[in-house]
Amino acid sequence: MITRDDIVQAIRSLGVQPDDLLIVHSSYKSIGGVEGGPRTVAEAIVDAVSPGGSAFAPTFNYGNDPYDPATARSYDGVITEFFRKLPGAIRSLHPTHPIAGIGPAARDIVEGHDKAQPFGLGSPCWRLWERNAWVVLIGVSHEANSVAHVAEERLQMPYLDRRRTAQVVRPDGSVESVTLRRPGCSDAWAGVIEAPLRASNAIRDGSLGSAQVKAMRAKDVVAATEQLLRDDPTALLCRNAACDACSAARRMLEP
Repeated sequence: MITRDDIVQAIRSLGVQPDDLLIVHSSYKSIGGVEGGPRTVAEAIVDAVSPGGSAFAPTFNYGNDPYDPATARSYDGVITEFFRKLPGAIRSLHPTHPIAGIGPAARDIVEGHDKAQPFGLGSPCWRLWERNAWVVLIGVSHEANSVAHVAEERLQMPYLDRRRTAQVVRPDGSVESVTLRRPGCSDAWAGVIEAPLRASNAIRDGSLGSAQVKAMRAKDVVAATEQLLRDDPTALLCRNAACDACSAARRMLEP
């Protein structure tokens, strides 16, 4: 049975230290048995950068539910659902792609997200890229690596100009519909982003139970993704004919 200390050591063995900034994408099922369940994993993620550091997790709503930061569930796995409920957690106010953070830098990273694009200037992922945070993938690959979206924003990819409607719960309990820009599809990212990061030795490998763990720096992720997009603006788009997002993106890239 995997313990809280085991998880901390697995993350720190990849170079993460107290005082660091860290964003973790995760799959609980990939790990195997954990003493205390997914809450233990969420707590250990915070421990890995404590004291002094700050940990973050995606708690995306994807527009599935009217967004109230206190009650809207995370659709990014059970670990993130426990993470957003930990004592001291602060969740950003973006109605489709909120990020939760714990630690002394959490408020600075997540505040103002309601005034920013999901991954654009002023968003939590943009700020984590600016500060070169660690990105750790536990049992998932780059299709979950949200920081890579920052590259699309920095290059102002034309296909980002797609819209979706989401609902927000206001303080008086009313529900308001808002129109937001929609980020690109990430279904094809696993192999596409992995290759250049491997070529530059930017990934550190480890394991946690039965899960593969990868750690890398946010600036390496964004730099590699930007180069992919410069070489081929369609590089991040999937080949699934049923994917409306990528089909629309290809049309938007046509001269």
